[in-house]
Amino acid sequence: MTSQEVELRKELIFYARKCESRDMLVYTQGNFSTRLPGTEYALITPSDIPYDDMEPEDIVVVDMDGKKVDGKYRPSSEAPIHTEAMKRHPGVNACAHVESPYINALSALNIEVKPVLGNFVYLFGGRGLAMGPSIKSGSAEFASATLDAMGDKFGVIWKNHGAFCVGQDIKTAFKRCVMAEQCARVYYLALALGKGEPDLIPDEIREEMVEAAAAAGWIKAI
Repeated sequence: MTSQEVELRKELIFYARKCESRDMLVYTQGNFSTRLPGTEYALITPSDIPYDDMEPEDIVVVDMDGKKVDGKYRPSSEAPIHTEAMKRHPGVNACAHVESPYINALSALNIEVKPVLGNFVYLFGGRGLAMGPSIKSGSAEFASATLDAMGDKFGVIWKNHGAFCVGQDIKTAFKRCVMAEQCARVYYLALALGKGEPDLIPDEIREEMVEAAAAAGWIKAI
């Protein structure tokens, strides 16, 4: 195992724990992955192992079909969508799935996360979050249908199951999960005040924000 691979394994655990500390997942929920540079493989968190107990050697190596290649544990059952996202989009090097409560609350009512916060616009390139189909996760069929729904966006909501965000690295995928949940929380709270539909960031301002984000290298085509 190279030093680079060890660092990537540590990063997956680091950001998984950060998500748990921010109440975006509980216990063994969620899953996190990253490409293994120079190979046709990816690293992914194992199934049913608490993040507090997880060590770098527990991370699993899978091929681009999501099948286990190396590791002492089973890979996450969601491995097929992680690797399918990487196969479809060369610019995607990492994926993060979280079970954020405010995103789940809105999606349970079929309410999309709207652009009420600037960071949401910046990190998602003004494209927002897609709404995925209501299909049991963990299969190639789910991966295909959900990524079809995601299209060229950087994230998709899994119906009753949280969000899935991608990025050029795991830090970016993590940041998108955080900002999506923050935006969902603000939108939820604004709706809860019962004063009508919250004001959104105007289209022309969003366009300027997207241009600024692209110039700063915050968003990259997938």
